[in-house]
Amino acid sequence: MNSASPCVCRTQRCLAEEPLEVECDACGLDPICQVLDYAEAGSGVPEGVLLRRLPVARGETLFQANGVFSSIFAVKSGSFKTYIPSTGKGDRVIGFHQPGELIGVEAVASGSYPCTARALEPSSVCELWISRLPEAGRPNEVVQQALIQLLGSEVAFSHIVATTLIQQNGEQRLAAFLLNISHRRSERGLPESEFCLQMSRGDIANYLGLASETVSRLLTRFQNQGLITLRRKQVLLRDHAGLMSIIEPN
Repeated sequence: MNSASPCVCRTQRCLAEEPLEVECDACGLDPICQVLDYAEAGSGVPEGVLLRRLPVARGETLFQANGVFSSIFAVKSGSFKTYIPSTGKGDRVIGFHQPGELIGVEAVASGSYPCTARALEPSSVCELWISRLPEAGRPNEVVQQALIQLLGSEVAFSHIVATTLIQQNGEQRLAAFLLNISHRRSERGLPESEFCLQMSRGDIANYLGLASETVSRLLTRFQNQGLITLRRKQVLLRDHAGLMSIIEPN
C-alpha cells in the first residue's frame, strides 16, 4: 500500500462508533480464503500469501493507476473509491467499494492496475498476493477452481452495479445509486437501509455524470418527499418503493 497523502482526521462520524466488518463467508475473497484455511496457524500457508485485516488510513492508497499488478484486495471494513487520475479535467471516479467487495480484480488479465484505489475513511482490507499462491501448498486445480469462482462472482456482481446505474436523468441516476448501495450491502449481510455516504457530493456527482449542485439539490428533494432522511453523511432510506418508482415510473 502507498501513502499518497497525509491522513486527514475524520471530522464527522456516522452513528456507529466503528465501521462494520463484513463476515468472511459474505466476502468476495472467501472462495480462495477457504482453500487457504484463512491462513490460520497450522494451515501451512506461508506468511504473506494472505494478509488479513490490514489497517488503511483515510486517504491512503492501495495501489496507483498503471502500477504493476500484485494483489487483489477485499474490503473488510470501511470504504474506498477508485478513480482514473487526470491532469486535464480532473480525476474520473469509476467506483465506490463497500465491505465485502473486491478491489484490483480488473488487473488480473492486464497485469497492471487501471485505476487508483483510495480509502474514504479509516478502513481495513485483506490482501491476497496472487504471485505467491503457488507457495500455499494447495493443489493447482483446487486453487484455480477457487479463483475461477471468485472471478465469476465478481463479474456477476459488477454486472449488477453497471445495469442498475444506467438511467436517463439525474433524478433516476441518484435514486439508482442509493438503491444500488443498499442492495450491495444487503448481499453482504450489512444494514441495507441505513448507511454512511463517506464519499463527497462532488465524487458522487463525478461518478454519476452530474454537477455537485444537482446531487445536493436532489438529495434535499428526496428528503422533502419523505424518501430518505439525511444527517450529514448518514442516510436512511425510508421508502425503497418510492425510490424505485423514480427509476421505473408507471
